[in-house]
Amino acid sequence: MKTIHYENKTIHFVPTAHVSKQSVEDVRHAIETTQPDAVLIELDAGRAHGLMNESERQSDIDVIEIIKNKEFANFSAKLLMGSFQKKIAEDLETEVGAEMKEAIILANDLGITKYYIDRDINTTMQRLWGDLGFFKKTSFIVSLVLSSFDSKEEIDIEELKQEDMLFKAMSEMDTKLPQLSNVILHERNEYMAKKIMDNPYDNLVVVIGAAHLDGIIENLGKDISLYQLDQIPLKKKTNPLQWILPIIFVLLFTVLFFKNPTSGKDELIRWILLSSGLSTLGALLVGAHPKTLVATIIGAPLGILSPVLAVGFFSGIAEAYARPPKVSDFENLSDDASSVKMWFKNRFLRIILIMFVTSLLSSIGTFIVTGKIISKLL
Repeated sequence: MKTIHYENKTIHFVPTAHVSKQSVEDVRHAIETTQPDAVLIELDAGRAHGLMNESERQSDIDVIEIIKNKEFANFSAKLLMGSFQKKIAEDLETEVGAEMKEAIILANDLGITKYYIDRDINTTMQRLWGDLGFFKKTSFIVSLVLSSFDSKEEIDIEELKQEDMLFKAMSEMDTKLPQLSNVILHERNEYMAKKIMDNPYDNLVVVIGAAHLDGIIENLGKDISLYQLDQIPLKKKTNPLQWILPIIFVLLFTVLFFKNPTSGKDELIRWILLSSGLSTLGALLVGAHPKTLVATIIGAPLGILSPVLAVGFFSGIAEAYARPPKVSDFENLSDDASSVKMWFKNRFLRIILIMFVTSLLSSIGTFIVTGKIISKLL
């Protein structure tokens, strides 16, 4: 526990590791010994409700709507980050957020006012996602997936307490993706510091991840706008540059048709067969439903010609319709994500796999045909 004085407030910070048994004891000791006027917790209202009502989690998720709204990557990232934390917690024979739950329960039992001071997780993810381009989003998701297969090593709790687990999961990418640390760490430090400054009580216990401690203290006394930090970036309109490849592809076909109609027809058939065939083969190999295979065959050519939709969009929706993920698929995500075999059995993970594989193989087929068309035009 670290106690500081800010204006008329006495603030007892309890820096924790979100997967540590010792952190639960630290929280209990801090609240019982300081008898604060209020307990401030690094949660938002939605996460607090989910933490205290775990039986309700994931039961009402509509994966189809998530894909339609182009939020699937965002949603997957949140689940994979949660999976990363849960896996470490299980290795330590504890649960994610146990110290936060302890703070809530103790505050309730002792009649102490509690406040959730963190920014809404959906706002944080949307601000993060709006800052990242396609390749950075892909790098982010891939790194999270790979983290699921990390070998189990001895875990030092005191080392964990030097970094919030959410930030630790992405720290290796910090130099490549500074947007991550800005939105997930620094902005939240500012947000929670402002919440602490605005709190009406004088004797406070603040339960936070250890990585936030220094940043929050540094931001005390600064002019911070919660309104600005809560703003969600407008969805970007389709970038005109995204039309360049489809236009070039159509132009190459058009020129070849005018130069040699027979050759143009042959390459068109080759393209449809390759893009649809490769993506459908990929879907078949990862265990897609027959309805998904049909959607992939039809969607592959359409996806290549669209700067907005890829074949994975059609394949993902079809698979979600045919085999919607069950509650158990989400509940077992942390275990299943670390097993190659379970990526083919867990319905949610299989949708991720199908969307990735079909889009990748369809693109490979298109690049092959594009190369042949260019060679015939030269």
